Amino acid sequence: MSKVIDIEDRLKLEQKKKAKVDKAKKLEAVRRTVQCTRCLARCAKCNVQFDTHEMYQRFKGPHRFCAGCQEEYEEFVRLRGTTEQSPYYWHNKAWFRVWETWLDYQQAMKEYGESPEFLDLVREVEWER
Repeated sequence: MSKVIDIEDRLKLEQKKKAKVDKAKKLEAVRRTVQCTRCLARCAKCNVQFDTHEMYQRFKGPHRFCAGCQEEYEEFVRLRGTTEQSPYYWHNKAWFRVWETWLDYQQAMKEYGESPEFLDLVREVEWER
């Protein structure tokens, strides 16, 4: 009889393990969305790390870019909606599509980060600490 396992204790232990895993998943979702996608230490497009003095400089536009990506972005914005050709041969239809898709993705991430469900997740994670 001493080898009988108390099923209630076992269920409680399993529930605790599951809750721990769920909390870790929630924390990781919040961290990736809030911290990684909006990192001020890296270029928003190519993810190159900024030098310390670059991190504190003001930047133009809605995204924080390295010098190369900033130049590409400005060229994209300048040419978007016009029939003018870029002086660079690699600025083709696929290049435009990459920038349009990337900007759509950034907008979708912004909307997700501001959604009521995501904000509920952030609050839930903060309260569980």
